[in-house]
Amino acid sequence: MIHRQPLHVGWARYYRLWVDHQLVRLREGIRPGWSALAAAASEVVWVGRLTAVAAALRAARMRPGPWTDGKLFALLCVIALGSLAVAGVLGYALSRWMASGPGDLLPAAGGAVAVGGALIVLVFLVFSSVDGDRVGAARTRGKR
Repeated sequence: MIHRQPLHVGWARYYRLWVDHQLVRLREGIRPGWSALAAAASEVVWVGRLTAVAAALRAARMRPGPWTDGKLFALLCVIALGSLAVAGVLGYALSRWMASGPGDLLPAAGGAVAVGGALIVLVFLVFSSVDGDRVGAARTRGKR
């Protein structure tokens, strides 16, 4: 008969096994309530999906009407003043960046995000004022 020594289990592994054993016992005690919680969570997910689909459909059907010249001018002034403020802050940040180490990329990344946001607003401003019926009428006139 051969006598084998048991495997040496370190303290870290022993405590991990003990915690795992305790969690299994805890999981078995919680399991009945867990199914009710999972059912409620699935209902919340279902309602969230329905809401997202309804919002997406409403956004797809939504067509902005053409703005008056006064509204367009006011929006353009707000964008221009905001761009001036952003340009001032970016100018200061870039001057500090040039004086700092070569690894500081945060001001440049912030500038790229600010310029992208301003361009998105301007593109929306340009294309939201186009009337959909007028574009379709121009297409049909060209075919005749």
